[in-house]
Amino acid sequence: MTERQTLIHCARVYLAQSRHFTGRHRGWRFRLLEWTGQCRRRAMALRDAPAQRSLF
Repeated sequence: MTERQTLIHCARVYLAQSRHFTGRHRGWRFRLLEWTGQCRRRAMALRDAPAQRSLF
């Protein structure tokens, strides 16, 4: 698995886990959603990086 695929997988896992934390654990749910966003942003940055290098 590449790093990008690993990040996408982690984001999916965090998102699925966040659905289980409701009620008293609501704060933990928002932490998982924050991590999901971070993983998705990092995966998108890895996707765009090779295209930029090929221009030069």
